[in-house]
Amino acid sequence: FFPVIVFSFSRRECEEYAKFVSKLNFNTPEESEQVREVYNAAMLNLSEEDRELTAVQAILPLLEAGIGIHHSGLLPVLKELIEILFSESLIKCLFATETFAMGLNMPARTVIFTQVKKFDGTDMRVLAPGEYTQMAGRAGRRGKDDRGICIVMCDERMEELAMKEMILGQPQPLNSEFKLSYYSILNLLKRATGTIDAEYVISRSFHQFQHAKQLPDMKVKLAEVEEQAAKIKAVGGEEIQEYIKLRREYRDAEKSVMRAMLEPSNCLRFFSSGRLIRVRDGDTNWGWGVIVHALPVKDAKGSTTHVLDVLLRCGPGAAQGKLVPVNDEADKDNSTEIVPVGMHLVDAISAMRLTLPDDLRTTDARQSVWLAVEAVTKKFIDNGQELPLIDPIADMKITDVKFINTYRSLGALREAFQTHALYSEADARKNSALTAKIDVFEQKSQLLAQAAELKSKIQSNELTKFRDDLKSRSKVLKKLGHIDADGVVLTKGRAACEVDTADELLVTELMFNGVFQGLTPHELVALASCFMPVEKSNTSSMNKSAKALAKPLKALQDSAREIAQIQLECKLEIDVEEFVESFKPTMVEIVYCWATGESFAEIVKKTDLFEGTIIRAMRRLDELMMELHRACIAVGDTELAEKFEKGAESLRHGIVFADSLYT
Repeated sequence: FFPVIVFSFSRRECEEYAKFVSKLNFNTPEESEQVREVYNAAMLNLSEEDRELTAVQAILPLLEAGIGIHHSGLLPVLKELIEILFSESLIKCLFATETFAMGLNMPARTVIFTQVKKFDGTDMRVLAPGEYTQMAGRAGRRGKDDRGICIVMCDERMEELAMKEMILGQPQPLNSEFKLSYYSILNLLKRATGTIDAEYVISRSFHQFQHAKQLPDMKVKLAEVEEQAAKIKAVGGEEIQEYIKLRREYRDAEKSVMRAMLEPSNCLRFFSSGRLIRVRDGDTNWGWGVIVHALPVKDAKGSTTHVLDVLLRCGPGAAQGKLVPVNDEADKDNSTEIVPVGMHLVDAISAMRLTLPDDLRTTDARQSVWLAVEAVTKKFIDNGQELPLIDPIADMKITDVKFINTYRSLGALREAFQTHALYSEADARKNSALTAKIDVFEQKSQLLAQAAELKSKIQSNELTKFRDDLKSRSKVLKKLGHIDADGVVLTKGRAACEVDTADELLVTELMFNGVFQGLTPHELVALASCFMPVEKSNTSSMNKSAKALAKPLKALQDSAREIAQIQLECKLEIDVEEFVESFKPTMVEIVYCWATGESFAEIVKKTDLFEGTIIRAMRRLDELMMELHRACIAVGDTELAEKFEKGAESLRHGIVFADSLYT
């Protein structure tokens, strides 16, 4: 099977898996000796001090045993070392993230997937066909193996169609993500015919080409959708339309409220043993259940999430692993089981708790709890009431104004929905004639909505959309003083033309507001680190930099909010708070200490960020400092330009700027 690449979608999991097999040795004594020679040669690129780093010392025993780790959080020198050793067949088992399959020609005999789902920044999803093929394609070495071996480890039930789609499906199409930026607009406006040049670039972009190419296909699709809609006979009248609209509005508001309530900081303290919750998976209503445990687990991104063990009434086949909702017509085949439930499936949180038996492993114990649930719910239903629910404002103490307004409107929507003439029959979930009419009506409505969307895409001119975007962004630039009424680039705009690594509007605003003026080069580079995107960190201490940077950090946040508000006023889509929160001081203390001469060993103790993340951010920060240096030269501020250059120089030492092994 060797060499083997084990793909995991979490950097921390890669390191944990390597530790699990660290007692195994896949190399011969001769190969281990070769590994030590290559390792010692690579370490000559580092100073004596950096060679003693924990990460550097800890990797050698694994490498000698033929075990490697490869992910973006590794020190660059270690990552390159592992690539060299793997290419020379001195690493037999490599634990890597999917980035190893991108761009590097490093085939193996066997590829193993530790899971088939990954976190894409929003949700857990099954691997796309292109992603699977890219990684699985590493199995099999040309000229060495007659075949490649791919092993997929499934730790949960997966539908056959989903697996087939992942393995045999078509790769995702390559779609243009072309977007106008202030940097590109300002640089185009620096020319004599700026606006015309901007439109020239837009009209000849890959995005515009794709739109024009897709028009014939969209017209064919529109004809198909309209034909399907025409085949469905019109059913119902205004009353049904009104009911469906009301139901959608109510459910959308309900989902919005539940999303906020299910934030761990709001709900975890209520998810104690015995709490009654209602579970819904899409349109499938599982009804009320009882929480047994709330368990913390790691998602694919390495973040902590929670899974609830819930006692639920299930339909036939639950004991064999087939989970379906309860079947009222076959009650004797139903059973009460403890089912793991993701928090996103919680539909309601009751204010009531039951006392659970100490041992729920027996069928009788679980059945007794379910009988108690039935008795409680029946009591309230017989009195014409619903189970009392946790109040997000009074109980959870949620104070967000937008949420409070949505929650208060939910009551009026619920009353209008539940008092509607069609509510009782349509929502009884029985196959009534009215329910069938509503289903048909919704089907036709969805097709008509799809047709309207296709018509809009066909009729819309992508160039016109970009013109509108260009117009809005030009208004922002005028309000902030980057260009004049005629589109001529002013002094502030000339500075912004030099900044491409960070938010050009915010950087120049701080520059012209005097925020940078009173700072030393070390403080400047520390403040500029707020523009470097890094993963979430649980450490944010600012012991050494707090005094000097408290006011500048406040000014940065205020300027960010002001710029976001102006963009909102100019009809650009932006979340003000999200924009402000994107400039976090995660790296401030780390960068300040590094710039003032602290060792990397001391730096890594101040944070839970990966070493590779720190180095990558500092190298990019060096680029930003030199861009700011050029921006100051462009507007004639040589004194500030010199400070930015000195700030960049304070970063360029030690392991952060160690030479590559490939040079």
